[in-house]
Amino acid sequence: MKNIKILTFIVAMLFCTSCSNAKQDDLHSWAFDVVTWDNAVYKVTNEIVYEIEEQIGTIKKHSTHESDHLPNLFSNKYKKGTKLFKIKNIEANESIAVLKDDTFLKALKMDGMKTTA
Repeated sequence: MKNIKILTFIVAMLFCTSCSNAKQDDLHSWAFDVVTWDNAVYKVTNEIVYEIEEQIGTIKKHSTHESDHLPNLFSNKYKKGTKLFKIKNIEANESIAVLKDDTFLKALKMDGMKTTA
């Protein structure tokens, strides 16, 4: 009888741990896609930008783990190497463009948010 209880306990524990082995990236959620540039945080929109000036940066770090401490040239969506551009006739401290699959998406600066470095 004692062996059955121990065996039942072990099986239950194995079952519980196997169910909790979801990919860590699936457990983290962000309210929106962000990129950081020049120590500021930008929210990426679905708005397509057609007039671009020069490249101003490249994403250096990608992570899906939510944090209040975001490094410069970071994104929670776009992989390392993604290019950032200045939008023609718009100050980069207002919005920038993110190159995604040959399309430039507008990213709006979020007031009050800064990177940690």
